[in-house]
Amino acid sequence: MFEFGRELRRIFRNQGRVDTDSSLYELLNLKLLITQGRNLDIEGGRVSTKDRFTPYLEAAEIWREYARRTGDPVALRRAATAAESAGKEARTANEAARAVLEQAQTCILGVDLFETRELLTSAEDLLANGRVAVQDDEGLRARFNRVEARLAARLAIRQGISGDLELALLAMSHIDRAIERADHQVRQTGAAGDKIAAAQARFERGDLLMLVGQDRCDSSLMTAVIKDFEALLVRLDPAYEPVTHARVTLRLALAHIWKGEIEGKPDIISEGIALLSNDENAIDFEHSPLDWAEHKQALAMGLQALAELTLNEEIYEKAMQVYDLALKRPLQKGLLLRAQLANNRATCLAKHAELRGDLGALEAAETAFKVELRGVKAQDDPVGWAILQTNLARLYVARGDITGFMLERAEAAYALEAALEIFAEHGLKSLSTSAQEHLDRVREQA
Repeated sequence: MFEFGRELRRIFRNQGRVDTDSSLYELLNLKLLITQGRNLDIEGGRVSTKDRFTPYLEAAEIWREYARRTGDPVALRRAATAAESAGKEARTANEAARAVLEQAQTCILGVDLFETRELLTSAEDLLANGRVAVQDDEGLRARFNRVEARLAARLAIRQGISGDLELALLAMSHIDRAIERADHQVRQTGAAGDKIAAAQARFERGDLLMLVGQDRCDSSLMTAVIKDFEALLVRLDPAYEPVTHARVTLRLALAHIWKGEIEGKPDIISEGIALLSNDENAIDFEHSPLDWAEHKQALAMGLQALAELTLNEEIYEKAMQVYDLALKRPLQKGLLLRAQLANNRATCLAKHAELRGDLGALEAAETAFKVELRGVKAQDDPVGWAILQTNLARLYVARGDITGFMLERAEAAYALEAALEIFAEHGLKSLSTSAQEHLDRVREQA
């Protein structure tokens, strides 16, 4: 372990301004991030500040880090504003390119957090315009490659992994090139920030490989991800890179869980659950709420997968407890993660009830969903309303599977059609896919 006071002295200088080494941001808690972001905003806007570009760019990075950990849309807007201000204050082509990179990364984060698909187009345009200025700067070119790889991965996912894999293969070529250059940069500098950037490039490759592996039921891709992340994990120190270490552990665990699902082997799923059950691998909610929630969701998904394979009711109940724990914590409305947690919990509840043939459990859940639905207005929170409708319809489908007929077929179809319309309007592809699957089940039981 390290002496935290010594680290803070490294972090802060010049009346609380943070060192430009962004790897140190991982050591800052949310309160320190807010304080630092505000200080940098003030410094950038001060008339007496000679170099406004630097504080604005650092402010954009700080606010983006805060938004990534919390899902706060205000912080995301502040990051976008600061990056735009940095672009206006840029004095060289390289500075302008760095500002463009920050704007593009903020757009991509908006897609990750809220599935705001139009931001992908904005990121594409920004990178296309900014790429010209980086020909003579190897480090900046490597950073562009990493962000372009992230964008390519999301474009491939947006089009759907099923069917034509051309976009996925194109994205993988971008990612492999980004990893190669990132590793070269680490060998050249040995800087902690470059090491974290190289790890983030591997996140993109691992996430894409796991999605393709799930779609194709190809456990060999999961094996490749496991090897890559195991090698990466030993190079990270959770004391100095707590957030990156937690994110690598999460992906390593998910690769085990999905490999076990594909191969039908409970012991492999249990390896993933063990990784997530180790408190040393977890991150505190107060330090990064979204990473904590993602960790709990992955643990619940692992338990649910194990329960489905072993038909163990106790494990189902443990999975439900973990989902409930995650959903009790406050999360921003409109977050994709919040929707995923609600959907996954509803699916787990329905499958558990189907296993037990427990109509009483379904009725209790239906009552709870209807009570919650009465407190949500479609005009105020359309996505939240649509998610509840989808979850309610999922229970109707489960009841139909148990009894052989569905009394609420028309009601479920109407709710799902309304939810589909809202999801499509907001560009929420993953939620649209889930709702469509439930609607197809309703129609099959007609």
